[in-house]
Amino acid sequence: MKPYLVFDLDGTLVDSLPGIAEGINRALSACGYPVHPQEAVRSMIGRGAANLCAQAIGYAGSAEAPPEQLETVHAAFRREYPHCWCGEEYTRAYEGMAALLEKLAAAGARLAVLSNKPHEVTEPMVRHLFPSVPFDVVLGYTPAFPRKPNPASMHHIAEEWGVSPAEITLVGDSLFDARCAENAGTGLVLVGWGYAADPAALRAWPAPVCETMEELARCLLSD
Repeated sequence: MKPYLVFDLDGTLVDSLPGIAEGINRALSACGYPVHPQEAVRSMIGRGAANLCAQAIGYAGSAEAPPEQLETVHAAFRREYPHCWCGEEYTRAYEGMAALLEKLAAAGARLAVLSNKPHEVTEPMVRHLFPSVPFDVVLGYTPAFPRKPNPASMHHIAEEWGVSPAEITLVGDSLFDARCAENAGTGLVLVGWGYAADPAALRAWPAPVCETMEELARCLLSD
């Protein structure tokens, strides 16, 4: 069994696309921008709220977006999203995920969540959707650490556990997670049901890609 497991949140543990789309579209409407269908929002997920907002107003990322426009939409999203993620129509745990996490914990695995989603949403979401799972660490984005794929937050979790990064396995759904694992020196397991912008590139990465919950269970519970 893999004894130290760090899970990405959006697209890995939970299907949060409907809530994220609702939140960004409320923000866009409030700021006078056109809204996007859910499937368009899917490709914007993974690099944090500021990058989501930048892409939603037509820029490649937060570094390219005009600061005043970006901050207006970002502030609106931060205001709206905490009110529209809760509820099964907006965010739900993938079927079988809670049971798998409980099985891993019962077998002695140490569990953590590491997300680029703002921490003030990440922690209540995880505690709400997985109330019986004993996560040691739940860490969303804060100014204390750069977002994935920067390895600093992963190294922080390793220090919390008192282990080397090589003893940890990151479970994620995107190339941001894959690059984070590479940068941090951890193991990596990918899932194929998430929000990867380039599924072919994800499946070409030199790591297992699990397409079902059963495959993920076999991968994490075996040596």
